[in-house]
Amino acid sequence: MANVKFVAVSRGLSGIVDYVTKREKTTDKLITGVNCVAQTAVHEFEAVKKQFHKTDGRTYYHIVQAFAPDDPVDFEMVHQIGLEFAAHFKGYQCLVATHINTNHKHNHIIMNSVNFETGMKFHQSAKEMRMVKEFNNKLCRKYGLSITETKADPFHVPKWKDKLKAAIRQAMECSNTREEFMTEMKNMGYGVKWEPGQKYITYTTPDNIRCRDNKLFNQALLRGNMELYFSMGGAAYLEQRRNAAEYGEQLPTVDDAVHGVASIFDAMLAGDNDRFHLETIHHSEQEIEMMLQMGRKLERVVRVVDDDDEQQQKKHDPAKELYYASLLLGDLLRTERKHRQEQEDDYEYSDMDENSIQQEIVDDPCAAYDEGPEEEQDMEYQRYHGFGFGGMGGMSM
Repeated sequence: MANVKFVAVSRGLSGIVDYVTKREKTTDKLITGVNCVAQTAVHEFEAVKKQFHKTDGRTYYHIVQAFAPDDPVDFEMVHQIGLEFAAHFKGYQCLVATHINTNHKHNHIIMNSVNFETGMKFHQSAKEMRMVKEFNNKLCRKYGLSITETKADPFHVPKWKDKLKAAIRQAMECSNTREEFMTEMKNMGYGVKWEPGQKYITYTTPDNIRCRDNKLFNQALLRGNMELYFSMGGAAYLEQRRNAAEYGEQLPTVDDAVHGVASIFDAMLAGDNDRFHLETIHHSEQEIEMMLQMGRKLERVVRVVDDDDEQQQKKHDPAKELYYASLLLGDLLRTERKHRQEQEDDYEYSDMDENSIQQEIVDDPCAAYDEGPEEEQDMEYQRYHGFGFGGMGGMSM
């Protein structure tokens, strides 16, 4: 795959030629002139401009043709492709220099802005850019390289891209992890480049077309949202969502599951938990670890355990500890102590001083968040321990 980019002019003609032909960046055999001699390219460019009296304005165009690090090409092939690419600009003089000092092989093409046959100046229009990219893709096909879309349009989706999105959803439905997903895609003939430190997931179709996740124009298929989906268990989480659906309801799709997870974490990051306050959230192990790493507060946490597994119930439970710790914050203790003292004064318990009230709160941690009648206090305590919820399913959305 070769990407083509027109680079903004930042120096004079002599300066840009000196830059692209530096000996620490390339060698003599990888510097070639098209419709001119490489060693005298600057003088030949200027001669054409003077001939047609067009020495003012833009003097040249700088084009970079870059290849992916995993492209099966050597420097000689890269240079040859660059020469054929420069020949696309009929009647224009070009200097092609292939650089060898970076991991990704690339050509620098310096093109005269004035056509030596017609005297017309080159204009970089949107139509011209599409033609350039189409010709570049044609060269890549010729040399067995992958290609990219000429122009991604969310309203006109090619068939290959529609098939790619269908394959991604199919792989997500039967994969619990990122690794399983990549294996499923490979079995269907698709390549997946999903590496740490990279912003996008890049797919390669069986027809050798490359496409980034952001060019699929689907929020559910973006890297960040897919990572959240697999952090929740992937296909296992989707199955929980489907099992929790009411009779007669349409079963959730992969997109529904991804958007549901993304919505929850967006709300947590924004500190907006109001829409979940009437529901029990059953957190998976992976979700709890992620939330703790993000510094989020867990509210009304219910862990699903086997009824007869006492050892599992007694094991270290970070979510439970975090929950109780939040109940014993200093502000809540001070508020409750003041409230209790006012109650005792009303009942004329003159023999109970402030120290004994404080001791009572410490002995009974649940008293620190009592805010209603005794029956409501008991119900809140039972809810934490999983009683009275009408079932212990998966995460409720």
